[in-house]
Amino acid sequence: MILSNPITMKELRSRMRGIRAILPMMAYLVVLSIFILTQFANFGTEINYSNLATSGRNLGFYLLYMQIFLVLLLSPAYAASAITIEKERETFQTMQATLLTSWDIVAGKVFSGVSYAVLLVLASLPLLSLSIWMGGFDFAQLIWGFLIICVAAMVVSSLGIMLSTIFSKSYIATGVTYGVVILGFASAYLFQLILTLWYSNFPRSSGGFEWHTIPFWFLFSMNPLEMLRVLDENDVALVYQLQQFSHINPLIDNINYWLGIYHIPYVVVYLFLSVMASIILLFLASHFLFRNSREDL
Repeated sequence: MILSNPITMKELRSRMRGIRAILPMMAYLVVLSIFILTQFANFGTEINYSNLATSGRNLGFYLLYMQIFLVLLLSPAYAASAITIEKERETFQTMQATLLTSWDIVAGKVFSGVSYAVLLVLASLPLLSLSIWMGGFDFAQLIWGFLIICVAAMVVSSLGIMLSTIFSKSYIATGVTYGVVILGFASAYLFQLILTLWYSNFPRSSGGFEWHTIPFWFLFSMNPLEMLRVLDENDVALVYQLQQFSHINPLIDNINYWLGIYHIPYVVVYLFLSVMASIILLFLASHFLFRNSREDL
């Protein structure tokens, strides 16, 4: 069990003690609070009750967007140095001498990192309750939004752990992790723009599946920012930017149709793909850690 993992207990105890755990959380909440005050200042001295629900909905999703950026900013800083810092402190050989497997080590490291990200998200509940009080932002959207953020933190943490097993220096692993995250978002939107321009002159498809659009569908479904947009608009066609491009990938329409039958949002596709990606990254990290340990012996 993950909670009985000595690495998990060690990381949680060292991370949750002292000022190291308090300062990032305080900074996190201060940034969100300043953002909320800015939004209320834009509302003016009086709020029209007819627009109160719309303002609450916008405030709720703005906060979710802010939290994704903050979590993606904080998560790689810890995860990318999780293994390299053990090598720099010369404690990596001690872990090798234990009965822990490479999977136990990487799973314990990533679980402790994701746990802190979940704690940050839960700490923002009082702030998000304002949007629920104003209306237009319901509890289901809050839960799905939190799941998107937490799973995004898990993917980034798994990526950071894997790179931490490859590189020997913390600053290199951290820089590469941030670079991959930024490049991933940039390439996703660039690819989306290219396909949108490419298909702008094509007639509508007859509904058959077009295999060359799989990378486009995959990048869209793995993008937490796009999933928040889908959750906000409640429309998977948002991926196409314009309705006339709805023929780009019928697979998305078919998946959305079946999910609609069971009243399940499209976000579950993102959750499933992200969890699978995290498992693959952790297995790769376990492989590289085991290989490195053999080379050091």
